[in-house]
Amino acid sequence: MQQTETYKLNLIESSDPFLPDALNENTRKIEEVVSGSLGDMDERIKVFEAKRFACGTYMATTDSDNLVTLDFAPYAVLAHYCGGGGGFTALALAGRTGEGLEIVENGFKTAVGSGFNIRSGPYTYIALG
Repeated sequence: MQQTETYKLNLIESSDPFLPDALNENTRKIEEVVSGSLGDMDERIKVFEAKRFACGTYMATTDSDNLVTLDFAPYAVLAHYCGGGGGFTALALAGRTGEGLEIVENGFKTAVGSGFNIRSGPYTYIALG
């Protein structure tokens, strides 16, 4: 029986008796390497998957508050109006209101007549959670 150069895995030759020992040894070596290399990968994936992101466009009106519903509670929202007469941008952070842009439980809202929501029309946003 020969072995590979790098990982010393067993190479079964046609003249070798077929016994599961060599294959089982290969499997144990592979499992040891994979578990050592990827041991904390599950935790890193859980942290990564816990982060949320959403972006899009909503149509705002100046006659009522505008609520944008998301499937998570964001910790930061950046919204921008880019219509005629110049653009407006506002940033809201969880627990703080920014220029009339406020984070709520499952999204964010803009208040009528606030410094940010003074024009009707399309707004774009990025939400991080």
